[in-house]
Amino acid sequence: MIERIPPQNIDAEKSTLGSMLLEKEAIFTATEILKPDDFYREAHRQIFQAVSALSGRGEPVDLVTVAEELRQRNLLEQVGGASYLASLANCVPTAANVEHYA
Repeated sequence: MIERIPPQNIDAEKSTLGSMLLEKEAIFTATEILKPDDFYREAHRQIFQAVSALSGRGEPVDLVTVAEELRQRNLLEQVGGASYLASLANCVPTAANVEHYA
């Protein structure tokens, strides 16, 4: 039996998450289109859930608050640490294209 690998685009996942870290409107756009299970990488699922939870509670979403949310869930190091979150924000030139990335 051949095991099928789900479609994946890690760069698009990174760009989506980076956009969400940069722009509040990108969070709304991405969460309308995506679910956590749409992310291939588990770390990206966890980051998406943390951003969505913060936004859902009406709290600010930025590198510091997302890192703290993940820390409280004991997931920060598992997803790559604060430096990985920063790399996501730095990998996207503009949050305006989040709909395309998602």
